[in-house]
Amino acid sequence: MRALTRLPWALSLFGRILAVSIMVVIALASVASAHSDFEGSQPAADAVLVQPLDSITLRFATTVIGEGSSVVAVAQTSGVATQSELVEESDTNWLAVFTPPLQGDLFRIVYSFRAEDGHLIEGEFALNAVSATTTTTVANDGEGTLEVSEPVETMSTTTEASSTSQPGDIDTGAPPPASGPSSASGTDTANHISRLTQNLLGMTVVGYLVFTIACWRREDILPAPRVSIAVAVVIVLAGLLEIATIGRQLDIAFGDALSHQLSRSPFITTCAAAVLAIAALSVLTGQVRSRSSFRALLVIPCLGLLVAPAFDGHTVSMGPRLLHALSDVVHMGSTSMWIGSVIGLAVVARTDRRQLSAVAQRTATALMGTVAAVVLSGVVMTLIIIDDLSSLTDSTWGRILIVKVVTVLSAGLIGAVHHWRVVPRLASRDVQTTFERSVTIELAALIAVIAVSSWLVVAMP
Repeated sequence: MRALTRLPWALSLFGRILAVSIMVVIALASVASAHSDFEGSQPAADAVLVQPLDSITLRFATTVIGEGSSVVAVAQTSGVATQSELVEESDTNWLAVFTPPLQGDLFRIVYSFRAEDGHLIEGEFALNAVSATTTTTVANDGEGTLEVSEPVETMSTTTEASSTSQPGDIDTGAPPPASGPSSASGTDTANHISRLTQNLLGMTVVGYLVFTIACWRREDILPAPRVSIAVAVVIVLAGLLEIATIGRQLDIAFGDALSHQLSRSPFITTCAAAVLAIAALSVLTGQVRSRSSFRALLVIPCLGLLVAPAFDGHTVSMGPRLLHALSDVVHMGSTSMWIGSVIGLAVVARTDRRQLSAVAQRTATALMGTVAAVVLSGVVMTLIIIDDLSSLTDSTWGRILIVKVVTVLSAGLIGAVHHWRVVPRLASRDVQTTFERSVTIELAALIAVIAVSSWLVVAMP
């Protein structure tokens, strides 16, 4: 009973830290929403054309998909926006076909594509399609006639509009772009926040359940089943929100987004969380009374929550698929154990101080291998993703990774102090109070690690 009365304190602390992490993600949204995977075009940017332009080939450094992508040509003088028809030439090359052809103006070519791993590639470049023709006039010099050739600029006949017209006042007859920059950025931010919520809560609940079974060795079937149900429901809602944002990004219906390749990770997470909620509900209603049966039932949702990220981000787009996926699962599992154990120790320090010393010693022993697995799997994935060490400083992904490494080292340093200096003296009440505060700091650092990691999924090296 005492454990249940103290549990809301831990949940309140966790909620505050989660709120701060979400605010940090929102603040970073404008920094990491666009990526430089565009390699060039044919005709090249700033080219001067003498013939009408009916198509442009765009080349990318990574595989891109057609759903939700767009290429729009905006005329500088008239403000006319012309939507192209996209034709896939290869996984990385797309042909934008303009009907009728572009001519008679300086055009701003605005492109927006989705990479295979879901991140946004957008930008623009200019093309000068002011073509020239020659016409013949006859001049009379008093003694006869003289033919004179003069260059005359010919304007595009695609749309009749005055030079003072505004883009929004002109009906081009073409469908509008899938999304503007501001709406795309907002959708991406919602996508990142939903992914962060799934990762953070999914890893926390898995790690905490393993901690209660292996380190705390609780006798009850499931501690705080109502909390487990609530967390699982939030994960389900976050997964559905991510699928909805993917549908918005790709300009497809929610039903189509459910089966899209970009939705595999949130779909698996949503299903796993739903199974977890059902399992916790079965304990709450007394339908499951055996600890061994319940633990066997937990295997499916826990594996689902840990394996789901292997179907998302760089794991599906970079490096050997199997090696990258296995490294990702090990990284998720070990990080989950770390954060679940830290939360568990905070709960034990508040609710069961008589067992704190013994539980902390068992946890410290387990975490030595866990932290080593976090570091090793992280190094493997980094070597798979980066081309060279310059990527660590010359790209958004590298700079975010550096922040993550510093945060992991900070959390690891606190954990090392716990292991070597604090845990052996936990019998003292004063040391227990200090331990409780330092565990809270370590928890905040680990939540920051997960927040940064969720951003790494969509940043390109």
